[in-house]
Formats: sequence, structure tokens, C-alpha cells
Amino acid sequence: MRHYFLSWIRWAGAMVLCACLPAVAGAISVSQLQTELASANKPTVIDVRQNNLYVKEHIPGAINVPASLCPLKRLPPLGRVVVYGEGLGPREEAEFQKAVEALSQKAGMTVDVLVGGYAAWQSAQGLTTVGRGLKPERFNYLSYAELQAADPSDVRLIDLRKLTPEVRKNSDSLTDLSREFPGRRVASSAQLQTEAKSGTTPLVVLIDSVDGSSEAAARLLKANGVRRYAILMGGELAIQRKGAPGLQRTAGTVAGTAKPAHNPPPGNAK
Repeated sequence: MRHYFLSWIRWAGAMVLCACLPAVAGAISVSQLQTELASANKPTVIDVRQNNLYVKEHIPGAINVPASLCPLKRLPPLGRVVVYGEGLGPREEAEFQKAVEALSQKAGMTVDVLVGGYAAWQSAQGLTTVGRGLKPERFNYLSYAELQAADPSDVRLIDLRKLTPEVRKNSDSLTDLSREFPGRRVASSAQLQTEAKSGTTPLVVLIDSVDGSSEAAARLLKANGVRRYAILMGGELAIQRKGAPGLQRTAGTVAGTAKPAHNPPPGNAK
């Protein structure tokens, strides 16, 4: 399975992501930014994530202007800037695009967007300010409604579901993911090897039957450097309920135990 995931993370999603960028901005890949930051003519890098995420870790040298403040923030003419957000789907998308548009309208500034955001930077093992050492285990999560709202072209669903007793309480079969989430590509872990291509990874959404399969897959992804992933909260059970309240996995922080705890919106996983 490790080989399957390593092959699939090279799926060519960069062109798809570029199509979602505001018209006022250009796009730059992680590898291009790494090259430019190592040159004498470095762009200014702006991190528009929330300040608590920036303080926790960021691209070295990046300045923090939270997305909500971009329309109001007075900035000097910075020339060419590269802007990045979390890169984890619809939760930040609208505000991120407004931030990019606001920055693009400021005098003396041209804007490029880092394709895949900070999650793509992490996946490419780019340098960050995060310290070394043991840290609590964190996972990225998103809700049924957020998955429904996500750009279909920027999402790959990984089907890890099984017909568990809990699932059978409501149905004798699993939900058809292609019908439930039209336009999203669906793959199983066994099919990932056939999707080996080069490029930037789209947002990988892991869907299970609330049996821990998604967390196990997420650990494997993270071990291989993939950070653009999220676990569907409640898995198949949430899909059966169409996202209505009920029993579902809570976004968890785990430190040496399987007990879940509260975790903020999909952000930076370690």
C-alpha cells in the first residue's frame, strides 16, 4: 500500500488548481518558489493564514497578513509577491480569493499564488520554521457540507469504506460516491498505482466507515510527506445522513492514545 500512495501523490493536479485562481493573480509551483527563494531576486512571500497557524510554522521569511485583514492592511510597494493559504479546500477558499484580489489591487504589487498552498509546500518537504521533536498527532478533517462545496476538480476521494455493523443499521450497501459527490474522482487504495503521474497533488479526501481506516491511511500519507489530505468526519455514516447531526468522528488530536479531542479546521498536520 505504501507504494500505491507514493505513486498516487504525483498526480498532475497543478493545472486544475491554477484554473481556480483569481483572474488578477498568476500561479507559481512549489518547486519554482523554492528556486526563486534561493536566488538573489527573491519575491516577498505573504502568508494569509490565521496568525496562530503562522506562529506555529510558516515558510521562512514569509510575512503574515491574515486574509480577513488584506483589504484593510496598508502595505508598502512590495513589487512581486507570492501569497499562500492553507491549501486544504473550501473552508478558506472564498476568503483566500478575496485576500488575493485585495492584494492585487494595492499599488506597487503584483501577485502570484502558491499552487496547493502551505500543504503543498509541506508535501514537497520545503523548509519551514517548525521545530523538531515529538508533537501531538493531528489530523485534517472536513465536514460533509464542506466536501459538497469543494471544487470537484481539486478533490480525489479515496474509498476506504466497509460494510460494518454500524453501516448496516441504515443500509445493506455502501453509498455510491460518484452520485453523492458528482465530478469528484473516486479511487480505492488498490487503484492508486494506476494513477501514477507527475505533478501537484489535489486534495486527498479519505472516506471510511468510522473504523480508523482513514487515520491509518493519513499516517501513511504523512509519513510519505503528503499534507494535502483531509478525513471526512463521520465517513459513510455522515454520507447516509446527508451531513445531518448524529454519531460521527470528531476532529481529533491524539498524543500517545487513540482518544479523540478537539482539533481546529483542517490545517497543518504533523
